[in-house]
Amino acid sequence: MLDHVPGDPLLFRGEFNTLRQEAMQLFEESLSSGNEAALVAFIERQLAQNPPPLYLLHQIADELETHLLALREHHFDVRERVVATLREHYSIDLTPLTPTDRLDAYHRLQIDEIMAYIRQQDPTLEAEDAALLRQLVAASLEMAAHLHRDIAITDRVYTMIMDWLEGLSATLIRQLWPPHNAFLYESEHTTRH
Repeated sequence: MLDHVPGDPLLFRGEFNTLRQEAMQLFEESLSSGNEAALVAFIERQLAQNPPPLYLLHQIADELETHLLALREHHFDVRERVVATLREHYSIDLTPLTPTDRLDAYHRLQIDEIMAYIRQQDPTLEAEDAALLRQLVAASLEMAAHLHRDIAITDRVYTMIMDWLEGLSATLIRQLWPPHNAFLYESEHTTRH
């Protein structure tokens, strides 16, 4: 696809790679800071170009989608490790408290709520085991909260880019599509000859 871009393809590839790398660096900074404003400003600058670099925007969206899938998988794994540990080592089923269909709410659970549930399921749990489980659950909830924030940021930027690409594609199609009366003229012209 890059071969069909007017101008010097090597220059375009170099500029494209630089811009893509800049976008991904801004994405990483967005996750670190918890604020996607710099990445959004970068995307808006690309959209303001005439014509906007659709190929670049598609590539950025594809990379964000890949990151989004990985973040969601990691988020699921963070919860699943705690559930599996409790099930395998303590015969405690945590799924009623944190079902898989409510994964987005996992990070909002309170450590005391989970520990009370664990003690209810196993009243004979030794203090040492309870302390270890408390550390495990606390680390899991903290990681889940961090991942939940990263997922939200990534999803917002990805959705924004996809919405713009959809709108730009529709606008481009309308601009290139022949006017309605051109079809009438063409069909009348063809039927007369």
